Formats: sequence, C-alpha cells, structure tokens
Amino acid sequence: MKRELAKALKAAGFPAAPYRIGHRFFPHEESPAWSEAARKHGATVTEYELQNHLQDIKDGYYCPTLPDLIGACGAAFGRLSLEKDIWTARSKDATKVLHAHTPEEAVAQLWLALREARS
Repeated sequence: MKRELAKALKAAGFPAAPYRIGHRFFPHEESPAWSEAARKHGATVTEYELQNHLQDIKDGYYCPTLPDLIGACGAAFGRLSLEKDIWTARSKDATKVLHAHTPEEAVAQLWLALREARS
C-alpha cells in the first residue's frame, strides 16, 4: 500500500486494528524516530517497536490487511478480481468499481468510495 492511501484511510477514520508484530505502517512524516527510508517506503512492526515506539506507530499510518479491508466494507463488499495485473474491487450492487495494482489498494479505495457515498 502506498503512503498517501494509508494516510487517506486514517483521515477518513478507518478502524485500525491493534498493531502486532509483522504489521506494516508508514511512520509520520515528521517522526524523528524513523529513517527517511522507513518514512518513504513503510516499516514492519517488530517487538522492539511495540515496546519502545508504540506512540510513534499510532501517530503514523496503518496499512490494513486485505481481511481488515474487506471486513470494514461489510455487506457492501461485492467481489475482488484480477485481470492481467490489475485488481478490481466491486461493491455488492456494482455501483462502485475500483482498480489498483494490489488487492489491498483496490479494496482500500472501495472502502473510501463507500464511506464517501454514505456522507
């Protein structure tokens, strides 16, 4: 998942699960505890970070897993498909159809579109 999409999910109120070892996130742009590479490309939570940098992790941008994203879409989620190298996420009623290079990005965009439609 790209930083801007993770940031958009956080801004829209995506229900972030508790962080655990192996979870991916993007540190906040201004966090001095992380390298430029980690801020740019994301980082994986280790036991050390959970014990020593939990607030830095929470201040950053959660990268939900595919099951997290599908679950957050709820009953509005229709299906996810792959054609060539493009993933497509559709709402149940097919009014929302989003395309991306990864399944997580496609479903994240679907969740954002569903959220916007409810507003």
